[in-house]
Amino acid sequence: MAEFRYRTLRENVADAIRMKILDQELAPGMHIVEQDLAEEFGVSRAPVREALRQLEQEGMIEYSRNVGCSVKGVTLEDVYEIYFLRAHYEIMAVRLCGGRFSDEALNNMERTLDYMKEMKNGQFHKVAEYDIMFHEAVIRQAESPRLVKAWKDLNYGVVISCYISYTDRDIMIGRQYRIHRELFDIFRSEDADRICDAIITHYGMTSMRNMRENGGRPTKFNFALNVFE
Repeated sequence: MAEFRYRTLRENVADAIRMKILDQELAPGMHIVEQDLAEEFGVSRAPVREALRQLEQEGMIEYSRNVGCSVKGVTLEDVYEIYFLRAHYEIMAVRLCGGRFSDEALNNMERTLDYMKEMKNGQFHKVAEYDIMFHEAVIRQAESPRLVKAWKDLNYGVVISCYISYTDRDIMIGRQYRIHRELFDIFRSEDADRICDAIITHYGMTSMRNMRENGGRPTKFNFALNVFE
């Protein structure tokens, strides 16, 4: 099981709101009323306001003048762009470390694989959490604080991907271990070129699967579909 850590009230409230969005209890475009959430969670408006600011930074909600806070609409193109950037940040990390991962990094990945393997149906909320844990071990290997920050700023893309790609959540839960285990086996090879190719394939296949499971390529799409090649 995952390690416990201290969590602030803001973090707990943000998690609760995030789950409402993931479960579409709060649907895209829906207006969010701070007071209503505060009453539901039994807290003051201050932690709700702080949580909403965090979710705005994550890209899940947006503020509009004279409208206030609402759930942000998400497109397949948003996810495609985020995954493209995330993949190339991780490739930069691999190049910077020469494809050689420390024992600590590999142990962190393997521990996360254990968490993925133990996921049960109904634990959909863990998919994004464990995905981020696994890939963070890759990005931190470069020991570049600016690269880590740029990568972490896109972590909400994993949550967004789950949000719009839940055709069958149990299937998504079931495949997490397999696809990340394949990556892990390649990461241990210390072959930088092979690792970079695997990262591109990993994110490219995820993006294509998102489209396939959500009706195919949208009519209006600004990116060439071969950008992952």
